[in-house]
Amino acid sequence: MTSATDVNTMMSDLNRIDTSTQRSVGAVLRPRAQAAGAAAIGMLVLSACGDGSDTGSGSADGQQTLTVWTYYTAGGQNDALEQQNALWAESHPDVTIETVQIPFEQLPSKLLATATTQDGPDVVLDNVVVDFPTLASSGVLADLTGYWDGYADKDLFPDSAVWSYEDKVYNVMSYTNLLGLYYNADMLEEAGIEPPETMEEFQAALEQLAPDNEGSVLAESGAPTVEGAWMFMPHLLGQGKDYCTMTEADLTTNLQTVQGWSQDGVIPRETATWDQADAWQAFMSGDYPFGINGNWNLADARGADFTIGTTRFPAGPEGSHVFPGGEAIGIGAFAEDKDLAWQYVEEAWMSQEASLINFEASGQIPTRSDLADDETITSDELVQPFVEAASETGAWPLNQETAAMQTAVGEAHSAVISGQSEPADAARTAIEAVTAAREDGGGSC
Repeated sequence: MTSATDVNTMMSDLNRIDTSTQRSVGAVLRPRAQAAGAAAIGMLVLSACGDGSDTGSGSADGQQTLTVWTYYTAGGQNDALEQQNALWAESHPDVTIETVQIPFEQLPSKLLATATTQDGPDVVLDNVVVDFPTLASSGVLADLTGYWDGYADKDLFPDSAVWSYEDKVYNVMSYTNLLGLYYNADMLEEAGIEPPETMEEFQAALEQLAPDNEGSVLAESGAPTVEGAWMFMPHLLGQGKDYCTMTEADLTTNLQTVQGWSQDGVIPRETATWDQADAWQAFMSGDYPFGINGNWNLADARGADFTIGTTRFPAGPEGSHVFPGGEAIGIGAFAEDKDLAWQYVEEAWMSQEASLINFEASGQIPTRSDLADDETITSDELVQPFVEAASETGAWPLNQETAAMQTAVGEAHSAVISGQSEPADAARTAIEAVTAAREDGGGSC
């Protein structure tokens, strides 16, 4: 069992990461909400009013409660959660789902604290690509290995959807979020430009459009956080490089490209502080021919007053690759009825029906391979580039300091855009920080 001293150490380690950099990658990385609050479903799904410390339990009348922690704020995600819980309620009228919405930056520390209180959620959706190593090693997530090994549909999910630590499964993903290139089809048609497929074509298009759209050609996040890094790193992934293999020279070259965009009127200097929501709002203004953003914006995109198209992130010499994002599902280590919690995970999240509900309500892409050809998905032209990207993603480093590695790159990217640093200086500082973070996290990558 994890001791209180161990937990205090782990929470200290987690809190060393500036919470402003911990926005989920796909919520990881996801637009900020315009309104907060989990939705209630009839009489069966309750929005929590407390602090979420009570784990699921039974009652004298036989009614059981499952407590689910999320940091969802986006409307589409909450809509999907409401509908998925309603699906579960149809066959489980004796189980109440209590959803507890915890602020994004507080969820990991609250979950770590359950190692001391031994009282937490039955099910939790966590920011797996940032927090998994810390959470999995802390004893606050239940070992799902037995459940996963016995799951009839497990072979329908890619390896990237199953998160293991020391050969034990602790998190699974029913959906993924990915980056792609949005474009204003009306503006491209007027300029006689075809949607770019390679970085060379993309660069040529940016240069052609810059004179008539100075400072408003590409809307992207350049915030000095994991968000900015997530949008920048596909440049290197397309060259066969990632956090584990990129060199100072690799990073310098790609930062020089971004510097050129900033100096030549492709992106505004304000990009240095934009998060994904800011970048999306800029693109949706109709003033930008291009925007780099994620599939969770697809529902909003359909309401644009101009014609929107999508394509994969422009390919480098090694192809088009982006990092996968999205939340993963885990069971709390102190859940009273883990069998019931796993049944909820299977039916309300991993099943075909639940996955399609999630996709239609939020745009989040199912990880189940048997849905790749489902008409609900294949008939949606805008989502196809994201679906294709899901099969060729980059690999996140499995290291407790992954967030620090991402933040170092995000800070370098932002500093170059703003003009505060030259590419070579920013790259040197970032590589030193990435190397130090990797070693601080145990050296694995």
